[in-house]
Amino acid sequence: MKLDNKGMATAELLFVTLIALVVIGAMLSLVSNELSQEQTGTLGEARITGEKIAQALNTAYNGGNGYTVDIHLDSDPNLTAVIQNGTRNLTLFTNGKNVTIQIIPQDFNNGTYTFYSGSNYRIINNNNTLTIINW
Repeated sequence: MKLDNKGMATAELLFVTLIALVVIGAMLSLVSNELSQEQTGTLGEARITGEKIAQALNTAYNGGNGYTVDIHLDSDPNLTAVIQNGTRNLTLFTNGKNVTIQIIPQDFNNGTYTFYSGSNYRIINNNNTLTIINW
């Protein structure tokens, strides 16, 4: 780049700087999108596990008195699922985010109950009140 009397070196420098900023901006956008997709994927895996728990709870409830369902939660994704007595919500927590899934039963013998990844549970219907046992 040769400086002349008309300031052409400055114009070239500005043009090169503009191109560099556009390239850097595009790269940052790609990295941001990749991180967003990873977080969405993790939350989707947690929702699938939550649907599995909700299906087990609903099946035990709909099966009537004495009906029992056994469920195993995989250790991946790492999550915690909470049900509170008197509500029809199953709330899953993973990586600082949460998902709420509606369930049919609302009476639980244990009051507030927490499910953890990598555990086995037995859900027992006792006159339409569900008892959850970690085994």
